[in-house]
Amino acid sequence: MIRILFCAILLTFVFPMDAEAGKWLAYECELLEDKHFDGDSFWVKTDRKSTYVFRLYGVDCPETDDRFPDRLAVQAKDFKVPQKDVVKWGEKAKKFTEKFLRRKFTVYTRKEKARGAGEKIRYYAIVVNAKGERLDEALVKAGLARVFGFHAEWDEPFWGEAKLNLSRKCDRFDFERKLKRLEKKAQNAEEGVWEK
Repeated sequence: MIRILFCAILLTFVFPMDAEAGKWLAYECELLEDKHFDGDSFWVKTDRKSTYVFRLYGVDCPETDDRFPDRLAVQAKDFKVPQKDVVKWGEKAKKFTEKFLRRKFTVYTRKEKARGAGEKIRYYAIVVNAKGERLDEALVKAGLARVFGFHAEWDEPFWGEAKLNLSRKCDRFDFERKLKRLEKKAQNAEEGVWEK
């Protein structure tokens, strides 16, 4: 019994759980300036005066700097562009996100931790602008992001007075499939990074 209790305490310190993790939360936010923010990951200030770094579910924009050459090489291959052009497209994605989020926006998050190079913990999120448009979808449609990474899922009417109309239930595969369809359309239309 003591051994089990000791293991439970140890796991709590090694893998701390956020008290709110798993429950969908909504924040009204504004974008904060940060030199390392890019199209899919950025600092925000909430209506509760807290600051967070959020990372979009399911998409990856080109990098905005050359600090991670291995990542640039992978993105160059996936986007089918020369490695030297990845940062150029990353800057375009960053500007797109800045414009998309120039007014207050809503962040929906379960506070699932996303990996990142910064010191502050990043959380996955669905981000919706004042018009009710999702940022992940808009970036993919514009050809400024690839479908990649951790996808959202839900099985609860958590949206409340949300600015967008989402189905009551969505699994990770449904979430990815919708983004993949948008990505294919952007590729066929030669939008953004997919231009020939």
